[in-house]
Amino acid sequence: MPNDRPRDPPEHALSSSATGHVATEVTHLPSPLTLYLRALMSARKPARAQTLPPLAFARRNVVLDASDIARYARLCGFANGSHTHEARAPHGVPPTWPHLLAFPLHMLLMTDRAFPFAMLGMVHLANRIRTHAALVAGDRLDIDVRCGALYAHDKGQVFTVLTTARRDGDVVWSGESLYLRTGIRDALGAPYRAELSANPSLVQTAAWQVPGDLGRQYARISGDYNPIHLWPFTARWFGFPRPIIHGMWSFARTLAAVLPADAQHLDLLVEFKTPLVLPGSATLWCDPYDSGFELRDAAGTVPHLRGRWQAAPIPSSSINTFATDPS
Repeated sequence: MPNDRPRDPPEHALSSSATGHVATEVTHLPSPLTLYLRALMSARKPARAQTLPPLAFARRNVVLDASDIARYARLCGFANGSHTHEARAPHGVPPTWPHLLAFPLHMLLMTDRAFPFAMLGMVHLANRIRTHAALVAGDRLDIDVRCGALYAHDKGQVFTVLTTARRDGDVVWSGESLYLRTGIRDALGAPYRAELSANPSLVQTAAWQVPGDLGRQYARISGDYNPIHLWPFTARWFGFPRPIIHGMWSFARTLAAVLPADAQHLDLLVEFKTPLVLPGSATLWCDPYDSGFELRDAAGTVPHLRGRWQAAPIPSSSINTFATDPS
């Protein structure tokens, strides 16, 4: 069944974790079509509150490909930007790039038979990224993804997907993705609360035109072919009059404009507020005295996302989420 754990094509083995999780090691990723068929089949899952299982997926020896990174950097404004500080990404690898490498594992996890919630129609609420070391093209990473905490939301159930990337055994990147499954009553966990509040000190620093085919361009790079991002007729299936751009593109495009070119150890937080419809216009608003920012509509009144960046400490060994069993 498409809803089963991947057997064909991904060959897999099991690796144990220090927390008791067992990671399914994926050596061949399914195609985007297979992943979205799995997502479609998950729609049969009941809309009720449930605890998350100890699911975990892993990819080993994932290469940071220079040409792929360059395409992504250009599309998201990290390269060939209109301003000098936008023309360079720290060490050539944007801090959001490892999230794209982990995204197929996110989909495998959220469409697994043991995962309790249907994937289609999920709302991406927030993302937190920590970069613990500089990455360069040619690096090889081990990427692990697992279930995280649950939070109660007034519109349903919030759940967390945790990602850890290692280079030669050391954690170099970690991420938390928060998703909302609407329509679930009596949600589990502590109440979800946004960390970022509106900042009246923000001033407009940029305005961007977002083309109608941007969702398709980003899908070809990211592998995220969610129909709401592609065509007007596929977006209408899910209640949108026109396609909306991926939230992670908006986040990356904003970071390209606000991050110092030499930033290495970062703690990045974004909260997604309203969709950015394609084609469309967006304005960037920043705090001249702080690291907060918002991406808003053309009028500057409705936020699409709210975020902040700050320096992050170098991680200790306690940050490790998985420890592969050498046996």
